[in-house]
Amino acid sequence: MSNPSVVFPHHKLDAYTVSLELAVAARSLVSRMPRGNANLADQLTRASVSTVTNIAEGANRLGTGEKRQKFSIARGEVGECAACIELAAALGLVPAADAAAAMLLAGRVAAMLTRLIQRFAV
Repeated sequence: MSNPSVVFPHHKLDAYTVSLELAVAARSLVSRMPRGNANLADQLTRASVSTVTNIAEGANRLGTGEKRQKFSIARGEVGECAACIELAAALGLVPAADAAAAMLLAGRVAAMLTRLIQRFAV
C-alpha cells in the first residue's frame, strides 16, 4: 500500500486482502503459461483483477443493495478464476502445486464473499 495513513473501507476486509494475494498468484500462473494460451491467460487476469476491484467497490458503496450486488459480482469473478486455474492445471499449462495454492486462495475469497453477501441480504 502506498500510503498507510489513507484507509478505505475495503482495506478492512480480509476478502480484499486475500483477493490481492489471489491476483498475485494468478499473475504468477499466467507468466508461466506457454505461448499460445493468451485467451486463458487474459481471462484469468481479467477475472482476478475484477474480483479485487468489485470487492473494493462494494465495500465503498453506501447502500446495502449496492454492496450485495458488487460482492455477488466479485463472487462470480472468483469462480471464474477458479475455473481458469483448474483448466490451466488440467491442460498441464501450470505446475499443479501452484494451481492448488491459488485454488485455496480462491476458495477463501469465495467463502468470505458468501458471508458478506448474506450479511447484506434484505
